[in-house]
Amino acid sequence: MNVTIKPSTLSGVISAPPSKSYAHRVLISAFLSGETVTVKNVGNSKDVQATLGALASLGAKVEINENSVVISRKVAKDGVTVNCGESGSTLRFLLPVACGLGIKASFTGEGRLLERPIKELIETLNQNGAEITDLTVGGKLTAGEYRIPANISSQYLTGLMLSLPLLNGDSKIILVGPSVSTGYLDITLDVLKAFGIVIKKTVYGYEVPGNQKYVSTNTVTIEGDYSGAAFMLSAGAICGSVTVNGLKADSKQGDAEIVEVLKKFGADVTVTENSVTVKKAQLNAINLDCENIPDLVQVISVVASFANKVTVLKNVDRLRLKESDRISAIINQLQRAGIKCVYIDGNLYVYGGKPIGAEFSGGADHRTVMSASILSIGCKGESRVIGAEPVSKSYTTFFEDLRSLGGKCNVCLEG
Repeated sequence: MNVTIKPSTLSGVISAPPSKSYAHRVLISAFLSGETVTVKNVGNSKDVQATLGALASLGAKVEINENSVVISRKVAKDGVTVNCGESGSTLRFLLPVACGLGIKASFTGEGRLLERPIKELIETLNQNGAEITDLTVGGKLTAGEYRIPANISSQYLTGLMLSLPLLNGDSKIILVGPSVSTGYLDITLDVLKAFGIVIKKTVYGYEVPGNQKYVSTNTVTIEGDYSGAAFMLSAGAICGSVTVNGLKADSKQGDAEIVEVLKKFGADVTVTENSVTVKKAQLNAINLDCENIPDLVQVISVVASFANKVTVLKNVDRLRLKESDRISAIINQLQRAGIKCVYIDGNLYVYGGKPIGAEFSGGADHRTVMSASILSIGCKGESRVIGAEPVSKSYTTFFEDLRSLGGKCNVCLEG
């Protein structure tokens, strides 16, 4: 799928896509409760579909309706195969869960998923009763001390937080190194609390009481996603006025930081209890630590390309470990648009200017496709995004929403 995009002035209101981060955690928690739970506003992103399919493999009964998913737990058979698609969350969350439940399973995935970091999580699980070889799981976790590097992926910690409450005894999660993407851990703790699970933060990490039971109300509604909405809000800052509904002002999502980032750039930002509006204004370069907001870096780099002077985006190295090497993708994308961008010692320097239309590669990465598209909306001259299919991984209505705001996008399914 290729998309031709012309410069556009945007204006209008859309609804935020459902939060993948919340959906993954709620669906897994619903499964672990053993109760029948209706989850509304799940959406149909490929990552969430991967979690639903993986849960079905592990023993969930999954009923997908037009606007909701009904999930309950049944007895899983040993020796199942669990396909996690391209979803790092699905793999890193459910591998510990399978070990905690004592389910024998073989995990697999697609794209770059099996190349992404996971060995440290496996080592920790194997030191505590699991028997994992080449993502084939056996054994059963025992309560105790779980030492885990905290500077690689917060998903490691979430996987442990989901599984350890099920064990017959208390456990400790001992963090080695500073935590990254801490906003995602806030989401995990928020969901666990809603399902009756208690986890205590300590100076060394977390205490996890054992013998806990997941409980739930009959219905849970997934909130809107700041990670996806960030692209449309950034488009408003560059070339128009965009309102995104369904964004909670008090959300636990770390990527809600996009609101403050756009304010720092100088955009006109209005926040209500359930929406965010961003209007075009004179944009000026900023200096930003991106350690805890890696999924926002690509779209922030796009905003920076329209700002005066040089924006510095610090601590971006983990972007190399995502669905693609996103540092290389950012540099290539901006340089094609005539914007200087360099990487030095863990930081990106974006020299703002007047981007020009070009041909951009989607790079088999949903966030690369979306950032290229938002860049194209503001460029001088026509652009083309080649290989745009990956948007379905997280934001299936991305181009429909962009068009509804006035974006001049022509999607060609046959290339």
